[in-house]
Amino acid sequence: MSTSVRSWRTALLTAAALAGVTATLVATPAQAKGTATLEVLASGLVNGRDVTALRDGRILVAEAGEGKTDCAAETHCAGPTGAIYQVNGSHKGRVVTGLASSGVGSAATGGAQEVGGPTAVAPAPDGGYLVLSSLGGTTETRTALGPAGATLGTLFRTRDGKVLADLADHETRLNPDQGEVHANPWRFVSNGHGYLATDSGANTLVAADCGGNTTTKVVFPKNDTSTGPAEAVPTGLVRAFDGTLYVSDFGGARPGNAKIWKIAPGGQPEVLVTGLNTLVDIALDGKGNLYALSFTDGFVQGPPLPGRLSKVNLSTKQITEVPTAGQLSQPTGIDVGPQGQIYVVAGNNADSKLLRVRP
Repeated sequence: MSTSVRSWRTALLTAAALAGVTATLVATPAQAKGTATLEVLASGLVNGRDVTALRDGRILVAEAGEGKTDCAAETHCAGPTGAIYQVNGSHKGRVVTGLASSGVGSAATGGAQEVGGPTAVAPAPDGGYLVLSSLGGTTETRTALGPAGATLGTLFRTRDGKVLADLADHETRLNPDQGEVHANPWRFVSNGHGYLATDSGANTLVAADCGGNTTTKVVFPKNDTSTGPAEAVPTGLVRAFDGTLYVSDFGGARPGNAKIWKIAPGGQPEVLVTGLNTLVDIALDGKGNLYALSFTDGFVQGPPLPGRLSKVNLSTKQITEVPTAGQLSQPTGIDVGPQGQIYVVAGNNADSKLLRVRP
């Protein structure tokens, strides 16, 4: 593969990082009958990352932004272009703007590549929002970006800007997987006593208590493949009502290598299912199913092939495709609403879209 491990862990998903990658496809899981309908609920999102469907019907999307809008080519810059977008019935628009975002300026596109910024969002218990921000580097990387990048690589709340967990600091100080020192937080959940977050760059699941102290909960192992070791790159994270955690991994971008891990309360991680491609997110539907979102089904010279949406039965472990007729272009986030509605964020750069998928 012509793309380095670092580029996958830095951008998980920018068109620039994916160009020129070649791989073969894996066997297709059992296909469901019919093709899903995709409804566009919002467009023009700037590097949309994750979607959060709330019980009151509101839908939130984390926008990573575009770094500093006038960043010179090949220069890493930070700017206040991250945001939180909300759909509330017929009302839609950004409810928070000015959040930290970073990217490397590109002469070819006139915009930023390898963008870091808000990658997951949830309402804060005491008002405002909780935001997890990606980074793609170390605390030194963040310091070099100046004050505009201060919250990159952290979990923070918008009400007062307080950092609740510094994932970049955790990785920089401890380097739990003993590999490249590289933080790129991706998803988080509340665990009742603090928070848990996946760090795709560090290959870890990190716990943070209410005082902001962080500990390594899991280090995900490398995968042995026919072409050599592949980074796990943990991505999606959900917590069931009984406290069981489910974590997806990108599988080091190797076809068929992506897994979903199950961590029972007090237990060790075990593989629930494998054989999937480039998983970027997962969501529970409350009916014994887990929806898994693949960024792409394979790579060719040029843009990646469309992504895939799969349904995993937690009891039987059967994987069934939700056919989308190739309409999921570079998807990055999924959630399931209280009535079983499936929402997906797809697309990159300045025209990400929030979609409702109707199987």
